[in-house]
Amino acid sequence: MNPKPYLYIMFLQFLSKSICGYLPPISVKTMLRCNGKAVTLTSGVRRRLVNGWKQFVVDNNLKKGSVLLFELVQATSGVVILSIEVLGLTNP
Repeated sequence: MNPKPYLYIMFLQFLSKSICGYLPPISVKTMLRCNGKAVTLTSGVRRRLVNGWKQFVVDNNLKKGSVLLFELVQATSGVVILSIEVLGLTNP
């Protein structure tokens, strides 16, 4: 059921439509795993990552043009877990 990892260039806090079909249609607790750390925030009903996304950006030193690889690990009606790999910048 898990989609293939999806390469997505993003700085804003919106998830790609290709992954949203696997997510519950309600706001749920969302865990982001990156660089051996886990951050819990909320994914809203409009594909938006809120209540923690800005801190995730700061903690991982993301810049405009950062390329992130999102892999959906788990999606239930109560929690979504995403593994994120920072691949670099599109224009270093």
